[in-house]
Amino acid sequence: MIVLFIFYPICAYTQGWTFEYSLGYGTYQLNDVKAMQDIILGSNGYGLKVTDRFPGYTTHTFALGYVTGYNHFGCNFSYLTTSGRLQRADYSGSYTVDMIMNGYRIGAFYRYYINTGVLPLRIYLQLSPGIMSSDLKMEEKVYIYSESAKESNTLNSTGIYIEPTIGITYHLTDWLRFSLSGGYEADFLGALKYSGQKTQANAHWNGLRLYTGFIFILPNRN
Repeated sequence: MIVLFIFYPICAYTQGWTFEYSLGYGTYQLNDVKAMQDIILGSNGYGLKVTDRFPGYTTHTFALGYVTGYNHFGCNFSYLTTSGRLQRADYSGSYTVDMIMNGYRIGAFYRYYINTGVLPLRIYLQLSPGIMSSDLKMEEKVYIYSESAKESNTLNSTGIYIEPTIGITYHLTDWLRFSLSGGYEADFLGALKYSGQKTQANAHWNGLRLYTGFIFILPNRN
C-alpha cells in the first residue's frame, strides 16, 4: 500500500491536455541554397570568401496535445534558422552578401509510449508530418570609407515535411515531464519563388534533429 501511494502521482494521471516546449539543434542540408551561394561566389569578381555556409543551429518547438494512456497526439510549431555569408574586407571598406534562411513548420504529431519497466521512465516513438514554409533573404551590403549601399531580395517557398523521432520522457511530477529525443527531418516540394515565379532551387532542410524540453500536463481528474 505504501509503495502504491509513493508512485500514485506518476501513474494516476494518464489523460490530459499537454503543452510542450523543446529547445533543439538541427543540421540542414539545403543543397540548392548552398549551390546558389557557390554561383554567386564563382560569378563575382570581387574576391569574396565564404565565412558562413548554413551551419547547424538551434531550433524552437511548441506543441499542444492530448495524452491518453500510451497515446499522445496534437499539433506543433517549429522555428528554424541558419545563414550563409560571403565577404571581403580591407582598410577601405567591405563587401558582404548575406543569405539568411528562416523556416516555419506547422504540423501534427502522434506519439506512442512504451513502458521500460522503470515507472518514471518511458520510451516513445513519434511521427510528425506537416507544412514547411521558408524564406531566404539575400542582402548585399557595400561600405567604402564613409559611403554605404544596401540591396535585399526575398525568396519564399512552401513544402511538406515528415519527421520520425525516438525519445524518452522522465516523470518529474504528475504535471511535468522531462523529454529527450532525436530524429530526422525529410522535406519534399518547396520550390523557392521570387516575385511569385518558381526557381530551380528547393528549400530542403533535411537533417538530424535533437530535442530536449519539458511537457506540462493538465490532467483529467476522474
